[in-house]
Amino acid sequence: MGDSFHLKILAADKTFFDGDAISLNIPAFDGSYQILAHHEPVVMALKEGVLRFRFVNDEGNEIVKTGVNGLGLVNIRKDVVMVLVDSIEAPEDIDRARAERALKRAMEQLRQDQSIQEYEQSRASMARAMLRLSEAGNPYDGFGDK
Repeated sequence: MGDSFHLKILAADKTFFDGDAISLNIPAFDGSYQILAHHEPVVMALKEGVLRFRFVNDEGNEIVKTGVNGLGLVNIRKDVVMVLVDSIEAPEDIDRARAERALKRAMEQLRQDQSIQEYEQSRASMARAMLRLSEAGNPYDGFGDK
């Protein structure tokens, strides 16, 4: 395909995707970016967020796949894109109960006296848990247990 590129998404514990893609949307620290075929070579840091990419499956259908990713980087070269992240989960693989517990833990930690570093870690944990719940189809509504 002339309008595709090879995409490889690797986490510390698995290969999330390895194949041809049509587009990739990434969460960078200065905003979201879309990568298409023939993109200019660049290396960028990724923040925690959601990767979205489109590809054509073996039956010829265009598929959109998402993954909730941890910190990482993307290396874009001539029609090859390598994404390296510390973690990535498909929405259907997210353990909602675990994410809800992590959110409650982070919210409780934010109520405590903390150093600036501890506060930032708690804030990041809370944001990560809320993102995981949102992508899993169960956004946190702020009203406690359902």
